[in-house]
Amino acid sequence: MPVLVSHSPADEPWAQWIALELRAAGHDVHLDPAGPGFVRRLAAGLGGTDPVLLLISAEHRATAEDWATLLRAPAIVGRLIVLRLDAAELPRALRALPCRNLHGLDEEDALELLLNLAGGIRRHQFPRAAGW
Repeated sequence: MPVLVSHSPADEPWAQWIALELRAAGHDVHLDPAGPGFVRRLAAGLGGTDPVLLLISAEHRATAEDWATLLRAPAIVGRLIVLRLDAAELPRALRALPCRNLHGLDEEDALELLLNLAGGIRRHQFPRAAGW
């Protein structure tokens, strides 16, 4: 199951670390830096059940209208998980969504949280060789 990670350009190091760790655990990860059209991309997601991790920090520049548009998209309902990267207050529209806090966690605890959100470690399936 693919995981979509949406983030502000300023939070690219966080997004890269998350992608690296989730890929190492066997997940297909797609990064989507916030910019023009990011609300439409998030609302569409990757598929009907794929999780969408939305990284939020004081650096995120989405507007209240962007968040309201996102939350009206039926494709995102039940799939969007907000990950706070710092102590900045969440935008009002996002406060009713599931939210986890990476701020203040050490690397091990942050990784455990991410793996739990993404469904754990995926085992790679290798094709069986003839005669096995």
